[in-house]
Amino acid sequence: MGLKGKLISQIEMKCSGHLLYEHFKSNPHKTSSMSPDKITNFTIHEGQLGKTNSVVSWNIILGGKERHAKQVLYIDDEEKTITFNFNEGFMNEIYKSMTLTLTAEENLITWTLVYEKLNENTPEPLDFMEFLVGLIKDLETHHVGK
Repeated sequence: MGLKGKLISQIEMKCSGHLLYEHFKSNPHKTSSMSPDKITNFTIHEGQLGKTNSVVSWNIILGGKERHAKQVLYIDDEEKTITFNFNEGFMNEIYKSMTLTLTAEENLITWTLVYEKLNENTPEPLDFMEFLVGLIKDLETHHVGK
């Protein structure tokens, strides 16, 4: 069994995938009000919303515990992708590296999670992918009809 892995989840939306792209790009600080059981806080540490190389952090509820993740963002408006490079927090404690990419299409959101485990005993991040799918469903509910 290898230490490197990739998980992909594609979610068909009832609203435009581009709305959710814009949400994560320009309004991620509003996520906690749309999904309070999953997101408890968002902070921008460096840069500004919607700009590449901004440093942000999230407090999330995963496995019944509040967790922290700090990331550097790469935003590609042409491709409608946002890449979150994890550089501090709970994922960095159990994974050597982790990168999460959100890709938006007409009515689809795709999460791509690329990671390297610290060792063979590290679990696949299936619970985190499940969390991400649930988060999109919460945001979709808020954006339906917009």
